Formats: sequence, C-alpha cells, structure tokens
Amino acid sequence: MSGNKDGEGSSWTSRFLKVASAAAATAVVAGGIIAALSSSSANSEHETAFSPRHESEERYHGDPWSPKQLYNRGGATLVAKWEKPEVGWVKLNVDGSQDLFKGPSAGCGGVVRDSSAKWVCGFAIKLLDSSLKAHQTELQAILTGLEFASRMKLKKVVLESDHNSAVSMVKNGVKPNHEDYVVVEEIKEKLARFEGEVRLVLINTMANSVADRLANNARDPSFNPVYQEYVDPPKNCVQYLQRDQMGCVTSF
Repeated sequence: MSGNKDGEGSSWTSRFLKVASAAAATAVVAGGIIAALSSSSANSEHETAFSPRHESEERYHGDPWSPKQLYNRGGATLVAKWEKPEVGWVKLNVDGSQDLFKGPSAGCGGVVRDSSAKWVCGFAIKLLDSSLKAHQTELQAILTGLEFASRMKLKKVVLESDHNSAVSMVKNGVKPNHEDYVVVEEIKEKLARFEGEVRLVLINTMANSVADRLANNARDPSFNPVYQEYVDPPKNCVQYLQRDQMGCVTSF
C-alpha cells in the first residue's frame, strides 16, 4: 500500500511541476510581449516629439556661415528663396561655373541688388583656366565680387555664395601647402581691408539663380569680351530677377 501512495505522490508532483513550468513559460512570453509593446510605444512617442505631424516652415538664422534655408519638417521638403538685404545694405550674390565636357570652360558672375530687390549692377567674367575645379571657380567668384564691390564703392555688403567648401575655406583658412592657399589668403585680406562692412554668407544654390545665370553666360564660347559689367540685367536674367522680387520659393 505504501508503494502505491508513493507512486501517486510522485505522479502528482510530476503533474504539478509540468503545470508550474508551463505557467512560468507563459509569464515569460507575456512579459516579453508587454516589454516589446512598451518599447514600441516609447519609441513612437520619441519619434512624435522630434517629427511633428503638422507642417511648419522655420528660418535658420544665427551662424552667418550656415546655409540660410527654409525647412518643412512635416513633409521633409527643403525650400529656398532669395531674401532682400536690410535697408541700407546691398546684397552681392556670386557664383562660379565650370563645364569639363563642353569646351571645357569656366566662368563666374555676380549681381548687386538693394533692399527693394532692384538690380544695381552686375558682372560676368570668363575664367581663362578652364581646368579649375568647381570650388576654385567659386573662390574666383568671391574674389572678383570683393574687387567689384570695392570698385563700385559699396559700403555695406552681404556677399552670398552657394558653395560650402569655398566659404568654409575662407572662414577656416587652409594650410600653406594647400593648392588654394594663395587665393584664399587674398580673399581673407580683401575681407579684412574692405572699406566698409562686408558679410560673407553661405546660401542654398536655389537662392542664387541670377548669379548662376551670369556665371553660365560667362563660360559660353560666344561670350566676349572676357570681362563685362552690367548697368542693366542681361535679358536671360530678367525672369530670375522677377521671381526673386516676388519672393518665389523654390522647392526641392
């Protein structure tokens, strides 16, 4: 009889352990699911905090060396437009252009506008060294723009360029063994000795369409003479000027 009782006890203990093990496993799985759901919820809240659903435009100001853009966070759409300078200031947009396949050819151009967005004057120059890299044409555009501004006796100038590398070189300088050391140092010297106030600002290329058009004109094979100054805008620049005057925004 005692043997049967022991067998029954052993059988009962075995069933109890199986049930307990199953319950423990179920608890572990449930805990994992709850943890996963909690983590997902937390991540969702985190994303919402930094990715607002509503659309908004924000101007980026502050550091004058940072690109001045408009950013639509909701739709992740970048938009850019040319902005008028403050009253009493003029804005000089410059741009370099090169084409290594058609020619090759290189040129740069610049346009001065006042606080009412009206054309004041402009220039375009064919760069005789057609092997220049893109950033080097932009450095030449900045240098020529400074020389042009001094010659025009402009006193309060916002000088805008859309080439990050070129602006960064001027801001931070380059080592003496750098291939662009001479031109960068020349630009820095002209900025330091400018008779008046000048601000060098990096902008988005979409806000630099007029200067881009002038630079493209300069590298055209039919462009002659090599250097031209404009009292009135060239015909193929008028539509871009009008867009800027109306405050048109370019999306990309």
